[in-house]
Amino acid sequence: MEVAVRIAFVLSGLGAGGAEKIVNLLAHHRNAQGDNVHVLAVNADSTKSYFPYHGSIKIETLGSSTRAIPRIAQTVQRLSRLRRRLMALKPDLVISFLTKVNVLAGLATRGLDTPIIMSERNNFTSQETHLLWRLAQPFAVRSATSLIMQTQDAFQSLPPRLRGKAEIIPNPVTLPPNVARVPSQGTRVVAVGRLERQKGFDLLLEAFSYVARSVPTAQLTIFGEGSQRCALEHLARDLGIGDNVKMPGVTKFPLEWVGAGDIFVLSSRFEGFPNVLLEAMTAGLPSIAFDCSWGPSEILSSPDAGVLVPSGDVRRLGEAILSLVTDPALRNKLSTYGAAAASARYATSSILQQWDNVIARSVNPPSLKSSYGESAESPRAERHA
Repeated sequence: MEVAVRIAFVLSGLGAGGAEKIVNLLAHHRNAQGDNVHVLAVNADSTKSYFPYHGSIKIETLGSSTRAIPRIAQTVQRLSRLRRRLMALKPDLVISFLTKVNVLAGLATRGLDTPIIMSERNNFTSQETHLLWRLAQPFAVRSATSLIMQTQDAFQSLPPRLRGKAEIIPNPVTLPPNVARVPSQGTRVVAVGRLERQKGFDLLLEAFSYVARSVPTAQLTIFGEGSQRCALEHLARDLGIGDNVKMPGVTKFPLEWVGAGDIFVLSSRFEGFPNVLLEAMTAGLPSIAFDCSWGPSEILSSPDAGVLVPSGDVRRLGEAILSLVTDPALRNKLSTYGAAAASARYATSSILQQWDNVIARSVNPPSLKSSYGESAESPRAERHA
């Protein structure tokens, strides 16, 4: 019989993002196994979570409602709060998510002799990062017991000295049983993500203007919120597709967006791992994605699973969308094969077992030789080829 583990999950906030979703899934999974689970949101001011938590999971926020002090002072303040909280909790294991939070967690656990699993969720080679974070990252990551990467490309981007402690664990397919699609004429295109440059919605609008010229009844709905909202609304009007485009914001419930589309498009300039692409495929939405780094090429490794377009090629993206809008047989083919491929390769039970294996090794580490004796060029986790 396994001994219960006190786990502290550390993440930035409690919003609708991919990191928040996987923490919610893992927290409930480990809680169901009898572990004592705490979720520490270092930048949140409220315990209200987009993904609801069971009452037995302790949610704590370490953010500050005060914005008058400089940003660097806020960061130092939250680092201090995190360290004090971890010293009080005395967890058997810390699991942190996202680049900056990984740095904070690594610094906060220095000298505490607490094993820490750091999970990278974004593309650290492409995202913009302040110089201080870049300088602190190598020092902080050194203390990690294990590093969780989501794709083979992410693993290969690690410095060779870190690959020996890295695991590749993608996100699982997680769709609630009540998610349903409403059949229509195939003219509804949907996209989901933060309204930021990374997600490439400006490129999507340009591509969709090509579609709207051929199919005036086509509709594009972009779910999400962010700093680029006004710019995107202006662009849609300038392109003459203002009446064809809706941006209703963040959905009230997870995956509510699935019923609003017939075709899903991922237009990102870069990704860590595109959860929404997997969700769309599993829900039966025929899917198109830019071949950006990282993730789409691994998820859409078969042409039957979805359409992969050269990264940033607006014309090709528009042509791909138009081909699906005008071809019901192709939509049905991608819907069927895409759902089967996503469900087979990213089953929740398999992904959770990989996490359990890493957690077990981190809490009860074997000898250095058996733990890190493998080649530094190949991760220990199962590969999804």
